[in-house]
Amino acid sequence: MMFRAHPFDVETVFVQAKKQQAKKLRGPDSPFFMSIWPMFYIMRVFGLTPYDFSQDRLVPSNIYLIFSAIAATLYTYIFYVVIRRSFAIQRDEDNGAVEATENTKVIINYSVTIYELGLAAFTRRSFVKTWNALQDYDDDVRQLGYPRKETQTAIVAWIVTVIMTINWIAINRIGMYAFYEAWTYNVGYLIIYVGSSIAVYKFVAMAFFLGQRFHHLNAMAIKSLPSTSGNKSIITISKTTILDLHNDLMTAAENLESMYSWSLLFWLGNLGIHIVSNMFYIIVWIFKNAKVLSPEGPPSWGLVFCLSAWLLAFLFQLVLLHIACHYASSQANCISIILIEWQVKMRKRNDEYVESLLQFLNRGFNFSAGGCFYVNLPLLRSIAALSSTYLVILLQLPQ
Repeated sequence: MMFRAHPFDVETVFVQAKKQQAKKLRGPDSPFFMSIWPMFYIMRVFGLTPYDFSQDRLVPSNIYLIFSAIAATLYTYIFYVVIRRSFAIQRDEDNGAVEATENTKVIINYSVTIYELGLAAFTRRSFVKTWNALQDYDDDVRQLGYPRKETQTAIVAWIVTVIMTINWIAINRIGMYAFYEAWTYNVGYLIIYVGSSIAVYKFVAMAFFLGQRFHHLNAMAIKSLPSTSGNKSIITISKTTILDLHNDLMTAAENLESMYSWSLLFWLGNLGIHIVSNMFYIIVWIFKNAKVLSPEGPPSWGLVFCLSAWLLAFLFQLVLLHIACHYASSQANCISIILIEWQVKMRKRNDEYVESLLQFLNRGFNFSAGGCFYVNLPLLRSIAALSSTYLVILLQLPQ
C-alpha cells in the first residue's frame, strides 16, 4: 500500500491559523463601535467628536479639533447672515413680536450650539474616560462568560438616525415652499439647528449605553443570586466582582453627568422655548386665521406644516432626553435592591455587609440639570403642564 505525501504550503497554513485566531473585540473593531460607527463619523463632521483610536483605546485628538473650529466658524457666519437679513427686512408693526421671537430663538440656539462645541473640545479627556470605561466593562463581562450583544444598539441607532434625517429633510423642503427661500439659505439656517440636535443625540447615546450596561449588570447579579433551596448552587459571579463592576460604571456615569449637567439645563430651556413658540403660532394661524407673514390673506397651510415639522423635531429631542436619563438612572439605582435580596437569601448578619448596602442606597445616581432639578420622566410631565399653562396665557393676550 503506497502513501502519497501532500505538499506543505506554509502560506496556506499561516492564513488558516490567522482566521482561527480570536477576533479582536476592542477599539475600532469592537462590537460596541461597529454598531454605531456611521453616527460617530457624522458627529465628527459636525465637530462633536474630536477623538481618535490609539490601538484599542479612544484618546483625545488635536487633529480632529479642526472640525470643531470649522463648525464654529461656519455657525458664526451663518448666524451673522441670518440676523443681518432679519434686521434688514422691514416688517409690519403687527409682525414685530413674531420677528423678535424668531430672532431670540435663533440667538439662543446659536449660543447653545457653540457651547456644545466648546464643551466637546475642552472635555475630551473626560469623555474618553467614560467611553473607555464602557469598553472595559464589555471586555470584563466577556471574560466572565456574559458577553454583550449590540444588535439592539445598532437597531436603535439606525432608527433614530433615519427618523432624524427624514424630519430635517421634510423641514427643508416644506420651509423652502412655505417661505419662498433658496435652498442654500434654508440649509444654512437649518445647519445650526441640526448641529444642536446632533449634540443632544450624542448625549442621549452615551446615557443609553450606560443604561444598557447597568441593566446587563443587574441581570448578571440576579442570575448569580444564591439559591434558597437545600442544594447549594454554584454562584457564577461573586458579589465582590459585581460590586467592582458597578463601581466602575457609577464612576463613568458620574463623570458623564458632571460634563453635561449645564448642557441639560440649556437644552431643556432651548427646546422648551421653541416648543411653546411653535405651538402658539400653529394654533394662532389655524384657529384665529391671523395674517402673519402674508399680507395678501390668511397664511398658507405650508407655514403650518413647516412649523409642525419643527415641533416634531423639538419634541423628539425632548422626549429622548428624558427617556435616556430616566433609563440610565433607574438601572443604576437597582443594584441596592438586588444586594438586599442577596443578603436575605444568604441569611447573614454581617454589620460590614449592611454598611456596604447602605452605601449603595445613599449613592443614588441622577442626571442633574445644572443642579436645579433631576431629568427624568416625571420632569417631562411637569414640563408639559408648565408649557400648557404658558401657552394658555399667551393665547389669552390680544393678538
